[in-house]
Amino acid sequence: MWFLLLACMKVPDTTELARPQPRVPTPQSMVYVHVDTRPTDVLVARAWPAAVDESLSGAAGAVAFKVLRSGSTSAADVRWRAILAGYPWPIERAELARVAENELPEALLTIAAPYAGKDVGLVRVREAGTDQWVLLVGGRRGDLKAFPREPARGSTLLFPGHAVLATAPSGTLLRADERLTVDEPGEWLVTLSDSEGEVATFPLYVDRPTPQAAPLRGPATAESNGDLNDELLNRLDDLDEWYDRAAPDREAALDGVARVRLREFVARRPLPATGPQLAAVGYFAGAAGECRAATIVDCLDTMWWSHSGHAALAREWAAVGLAVEPTPEGVAISITVAAALPPTSR
Repeated sequence: MWFLLLACMKVPDTTELARPQPRVPTPQSMVYVHVDTRPTDVLVARAWPAAVDESLSGAAGAVAFKVLRSGSTSAADVRWRAILAGYPWPIERAELARVAENELPEALLTIAAPYAGKDVGLVRVREAGTDQWVLLVGGRRGDLKAFPREPARGSTLLFPGHAVLATAPSGTLLRADERLTVDEPGEWLVTLSDSEGEVATFPLYVDRPTPQAAPLRGPATAESNGDLNDELLNRLDDLDEWYDRAAPDREAALDGVARVRLREFVARRPLPATGPQLAAVGYFAGAAGECRAATIVDCLDTMWWSHSGHAALAREWAAVGLAVEPTPEGVAISITVAAALPPTSR
């Protein structure tokens, strides 16, 4: 009988054992948290004997699938994947490598080596006999206890040892020490700082789900043909669609304010206060944001993650003024928005 049982037992396929399948951590977390863990993918564990950050590895997996699906990614999309996976700290580096199935990406691992001891996300996903590897390096400093990305309205979040700066959905800028009460529904942008400076900047979504797509994403269209104005308008249209809101009216007076602010910004001179500039052209409530980066998407993404820029980009406004120009670094943009049209424009 024992001989018969042994004969019926399936012998493991040594070929399959020698060809470990990719294993990717979950790309979604409702909680911002740092957890060190060991890679569950046998080949990744062999390539990277140090710990990985579970949230960053989930984000790296999402980036890998995005690259296989569309052929590219962007800094804006990488950061958003980190947010969805529960990593609120900055992303210092993102690297991609496509190699044959179960081959180690030696060049990528050489890049990763100096970051042992930092937060690292490292994964691979498979398609058509190749493995797409993604390396993410995080810039976490200090420790934060786990906290929800989608807290209920009225919740108080505690951040011991940190100063809190928050832009509420209404556009109000709040400052506090060690705690934040989220008393408005909608999207909050929060920055935590300590004695050394900024620690993390992240969104909270109060009584609403987190959008799955990044607010600014995708390859350049008109920009690739040298038309910066059209590209800026396209990206702002995308942002209006992302927020499901009406587009503001373009106003010549606000264009003038934006041009003045852009001139000072490009020259790296102090920017004038927004209020008097708006009042001078008949507006009495609004905001302004400026940015510089290699591309318009990267520039607007930088603006979205700043509190002054977030107030301009994240709320619904009645009127907008725009200015954009090429710079040695790429582009510079100024956006001025207002809550209502002046009486003469109605």
